[in-house]
Amino acid sequence: MPDIPKVAIVIVNWNGKDDTLKCLESLRQATYPTLSVIVVDNGSSDGSLDEIRASFPQVCLIDAGRNLGFSGGSNLGMLRALDAGVDAVLLLNNDTVVAPDFIEPLVEILFSDESIGAVNSKVYYYSEPNVIWSAGGGVDPRTGISYQRHIDEVDKGQADVLTDVDYAVGCAIMVRRDTIEAVGMLDEDFFLYYEEAEWCHRMRGLGYRIVYVPASRVWHNASRTAGAFPHKMLYYFCRNRLLYLRRGGAGAFRQARLIATDYTRMAGVFLIRRQIREAFTVMRAVADYCRGRFGQAAL
Repeated sequence: MPDIPKVAIVIVNWNGKDDTLKCLESLRQATYPTLSVIVVDNGSSDGSLDEIRASFPQVCLIDAGRNLGFSGGSNLGMLRALDAGVDAVLLLNNDTVVAPDFIEPLVEILFSDESIGAVNSKVYYYSEPNVIWSAGGGVDPRTGISYQRHIDEVDKGQADVLTDVDYAVGCAIMVRRDTIEAVGMLDEDFFLYYEEAEWCHRMRGLGYRIVYVPASRVWHNASRTAGAFPHKMLYYFCRNRLLYLRRGGAGAFRQARLIATDYTRMAGVFLIRRQIREAFTVMRAVADYCRGRFGQAAL
């Protein structure tokens, strides 16, 4: 382990100027001594580039020129970080704010054992600072359905144990350099959603552990309000769940059975509720998956 590992934070921005500026402002207070910040802008049209450049000239700002998704934007930032010789990369959502000392616990655990490939922060709701949004992620290996541990629970210490998890939620995940070099980058076929779960699955396949670190705290600007599932999110979750299972070795029969049961039932429920757009989105996601249409979709 280096005396003080060099860490680069990679943030992907796409028309999220206000959130990104708030995130960068919180990072000004970070106490970790060898820290750099890289922002990848995915072709924003809201003035993000000029505002970030003017307000945070010390930040390395990369103009991707187009929307590469979370996976493509993160990969672009990680390549820049690795070229700069960092020891670890931390992927951080642009709509987060952080505790000043959130990096130190991650570094301590990540470099304490060579078998640990990635670590994950405890993430709270920004609007409800003591309610947990994620304490690491889990995946049902049969269905590919992912979930976040302790979501929507008021923090009473129930998630304060250092724990091995299935995957580190991409909202705040730190990965060692040698792990990235061994496993590779995020799979850009996913574009958005499930990419970090599949990445961690590859890590675990090579014997690396994924560890949730409760002493590292981050607040995420996510909503707890129940309501309609945005159709773009629904599309990527449906398509990419199948892609995740395929990447994990699920055979054609298992995939077909899942489509015939879970996905048909889901579309049927939407139709019964007269949510025609959502039903169509599910069916399109399945059709695109079967046709091998991955990456960004025209939605």
